[in-house]
Amino acid sequence: MPLINFGSILGFAEEIENQHLLLYSEAARHPQCAPSHSAFEALARGAQKRLKEVKRVRRENVTEMILETIEGFERKAFIISLPDIATMDRKTLLAKSFELVDRSLDFYEQAAQRLKGQAEVARALKNLCKNHAKDRKKLEEIESEAL
Repeated sequence: MPLINFGSILGFAEEIENQHLLLYSEAARHPQCAPSHSAFEALARGAQKRLKEVKRVRRENVTEMILETIEGFERKAFIISLPDIATMDRKTLLAKSFELVDRSLDFYEQAAQRLKGQAEVARALKNLCKNHAKDRKKLEEIESEAL
């Protein structure tokens, strides 16, 4: 399914942030991740804040939904499925976390570029990208603790 306009891009961004929220919340409760409990809780809070930001941007810029169509931006390039988190071991859970955050970095960079004509929205997407970059560093810290 193509991401053809502002509404579809921000709707997909909500899905992305919900996926992060689910993974990090479950990781915080996962027995094998107990040493990193507080770090995963912080990541989950960050995902919750980003989700609120995406909803705010969508709500406050609803008039932008009727503007130009975007071509060649496909959702399928950013789809990642989450298997049952409870059955994952710590290593797999971290690998999936990195996969999600790297996908989000790529998505938000491309989305900001495609919506650059809508300066406020593009700026918000760039900020979301920066927040994911910070999360990636936190994940690297969690990974190094496990070694």
